[in-house]
Amino acid sequence: MSGSYVKPWLRLGAAAVLGVALLASACSRTDSSAGVENLWRADGFEVTEGVTTEAEVLEALGPPSQIISLENETVFYYLTEAFRSDRLLLIIYNRTKRTTRYDRAIFFFDRSGVLRKASFSQTALPRS
Repeated sequence: MSGSYVKPWLRLGAAAVLGVALLASACSRTDSSAGVENLWRADGFEVTEGVTTEAEVLEALGPPSQIISLENETVFYYLTEAFRSDRLLLIIYNRTKRTTRYDRAIFFFDRSGVLRKASFSQTALPRS
C-alpha cells in the first residue's frame, strides 16, 4: 500500500462532519417595522402653523405614539421604526447586524389647541 491511501471510513467520517457543518450553518435577513403608520408622508397631508388644530391632526393621522404635556403647550409625537437584521449562523461563530431607521413627526400645539410648530424627520421611510 502507498502512503497516500485514506481508509474509506475516514473519508466517510470527514464527509459526514462537513455535511453536518453545512447543514448547521445559515444566513437570514429579517425586515420588520413598529410604531404608527407614517401618514404624514401621504400626498395631500398639510398642516399650517397658526391654523391647524389638534383635532385635525388626530383625524388625519390617528393617535400619536406619545402625547407630551408641557407647561404652555401639548406635543404630539409620531414615530415609525424600520428594522433590518442580517444573520450569519455557523457552528462556532454567529454574527448579527441590526439596522434601525426612524421617521418622525412632531407637532406643538398652544393651550387653545392650535398648531404652533410642526417638524418632520429628514429621513422618509416608505409608507407601508
